[in-house]
Amino acid sequence: MKARAACLVVLSGLALGVGSARASEGQPTRTAQVRRIEAKIKVDGRLDEPVWSQLPPLGEFVQTTPSEGAPASEPTEAFLFYDNDKIYFGFKCYDSEPDKIVARYDTHDARTYSDSINIFLDPFGDRRTGYFFSVNARGVQFDSLLTEASGMDGTWDGIWESAARIESWGWSAEVAIPFKSIRFHPGQTWGINLGRDIVRKNENDNWQLVTRFDGFFRPSKAGLLEGIANVEPGRNIELIPYFSSRVRRGAPHPLDNSEKYEGGGDLRWGLLPNATLNATINPDFADTEADEINITVSRFELFFPEKRAFFNEGANFFATPLNLFFTRRVGARLTDQNGLTNGAPQRILFGAKLTGKVGAWSLGLLDARTQATHFTVSDPNTGARINEFAPAANFFVLRLQRDIAKNSALGFLSVNRDQGRGAVGSRQRVNAVDLNVVAGPHLTWNSQVAYNQNETAARGGIHRMGTGSIFDYNSDRWEMGTFYKYLGRGFDVSAIGFEPETDRHAAAAWVTYKPFLNRHGIRQVFYHLNYDMSLDTEGRLQDSGADAELRVQLKNFWNLKARYSYDRTRFNKFTTAANCPAPHNCTPAFGALTDTRVYVVPKLVLYLQTNENRAVFFNYTFTTRKVAQFRENFYGRELVHQLNLNARLFGRTRMQFSGIIHREFLLNHTPFQDRRLFITRINQQFTTKLRARVLAQVSNDRRSQTFNVNSIVAYDFTARSAFIVGYNYQRGSPVLASDLGNEFFAKFSYLFHF
Repeated sequence: MKARAACLVVLSGLALGVGSARASEGQPTRTAQVRRIEAKIKVDGRLDEPVWSQLPPLGEFVQTTPSEGAPASEPTEAFLFYDNDKIYFGFKCYDSEPDKIVARYDTHDARTYSDSINIFLDPFGDRRTGYFFSVNARGVQFDSLLTEASGMDGTWDGIWESAARIESWGWSAEVAIPFKSIRFHPGQTWGINLGRDIVRKNENDNWQLVTRFDGFFRPSKAGLLEGIANVEPGRNIELIPYFSSRVRRGAPHPLDNSEKYEGGGDLRWGLLPNATLNATINPDFADTEADEINITVSRFELFFPEKRAFFNEGANFFATPLNLFFTRRVGARLTDQNGLTNGAPQRILFGAKLTGKVGAWSLGLLDARTQATHFTVSDPNTGARINEFAPAANFFVLRLQRDIAKNSALGFLSVNRDQGRGAVGSRQRVNAVDLNVVAGPHLTWNSQVAYNQNETAARGGIHRMGTGSIFDYNSDRWEMGTFYKYLGRGFDVSAIGFEPETDRHAAAAWVTYKPFLNRHGIRQVFYHLNYDMSLDTEGRLQDSGADAELRVQLKNFWNLKARYSYDRTRFNKFTTAANCPAPHNCTPAFGALTDTRVYVVPKLVLYLQTNENRAVFFNYTFTTRKVAQFRENFYGRELVHQLNLNARLFGRTRMQFSGIIHREFLLNHTPFQDRRLFITRINQQFTTKLRARVLAQVSNDRRSQTFNVNSIVAYDFTARSAFIVGYNYQRGSPVLASDLGNEFFAKFSYLFHF
């Protein structure tokens, strides 16, 4: 999924820099000229067509890492031209040790930790947005949108061609990007930057310098591309029909076993030069990877990220400081008024959204409707089946944002959910205005004020309001900021957004000193202090704490961290003695929590992470702390061991293992329980198009055990169409009505591009 792609540039050094009037402090903007040439190109990575020898190369790349501003350690030559339909790029990546080139197969948009070439294009020349394309030495593609305000949006998939080839002198790559796959204003001077990653050296080189401080590809710091003329963006219409079948067996209740055969489709249409319409009818998300199990114990709802492609693409248009629109509320799991669920999502009949930018205005418009559904749940005490009904729900979201000043913006958001009578929270409304101020390269201020109008809200006036504000100053050596949030006790976006901690004032302040030493085996040191506090709307303490952290990045790109926290949390009783484990009855003598007491929960965290660019790397976290565990009505001590191990084997296999063990003790050192979670993920890339994925998870504590498997084998026709077969399994002990049993499915989709 692209959900983790947003940190791709920061973590791997894929930070391509592009410039405005000055590319960075003291750096002039570079300009490239591109010629129109009619030539036939076979995109095979060879650069053996005559046209490539007619073009002057772009060279003199400079480092971002490890030595900012130094000449690249290995020479790179880039060539470009265009014709009526496409813009073409060719790269020659010379290498003094070609046998050490890191080249791995993986899925489209995966972070491969391989030698790569990178292209940034800003076809609008607005210094705020652009397209990012990357190809590794095996020809694996990565693409995304980039915005100055929010960085990388890896959910965007373009239709473009690329290939790479390893040679005796290094490696080469060819890229062909159709004009109809991107949006632009004809006749506009484009922004551009080109880059290269040399993984074994932890090196990132760029044609236009990117500073270490920038940390990612900033459109405001682009070079210039001149010469593109007399071309049009085209219609850019994409139709993706699909057909799927699904068979379910071994469900907890025999009536849930079934066979389903369905069809539907997606549409993507570039209506305007920089506005796209997406629509889906009867979408199928069977191939979406399952959520990772989260064993965090909290009195608040846990957050799980969106993974469905339709909702992820263009999600940045709807993002605001407060999380007022959470797309996972659309088609959420069917749940009755007592919170009982059968685990099945409510089917989405259709969805449509329009996202893009017209002049200084950004627009996000979404409408989605779910299907009225009869479902059953099981009574947890008797096991009896209870018939329930979920009326159809309609979601409508409007987002407008107006560019102001150089890089600032003023926005409006309206989120609306309407559901038939009888549904809990059947009608929810929230309207909000927000302000994003960027003052120079170091200062940002994001703020928002929201007001909700719901049937279920018990109070009105200021209690229905929510506000959030964050101020941040960030430079090479210092970062400091403040944060404040108010959510009234009548502020409820539980059916449309994700702000579970209502009825509170929350504030925080922090400072980080981060000198770049680059000596004595140390690259950079981070000293961090912060303080936070939350009060309810009547002024009573909910929690507060202070943190001190020291992090060191070594020259070999290992990271070491030590963090000490001293927190206080107020406990209002949420569980009963009946939930306590035998033979304990949860009296205070056995560590139980009493009403409305403030508990002190100090914590020490030690962390080690090895170099992510190596074939095998890991991180390990050790935590020791006191803990107030709300679900268990428990106050005691906890030791946590967490290991994440990653291995990239044979250039085609990627394995990830995560293990977490929580050992809990009463204050008198009596063992209370162990909670465990183990996750294994295996990705096998047979070719650039044929792949397989398996995700297996098991968790257990004193209450239950859960095991699930999520697996697919897929042949990708394009980045958005494939033939997929899969198997899913989920079973708990004790058995829950939401358990899946065994599910087999197949899905065929195909892209028609006009």
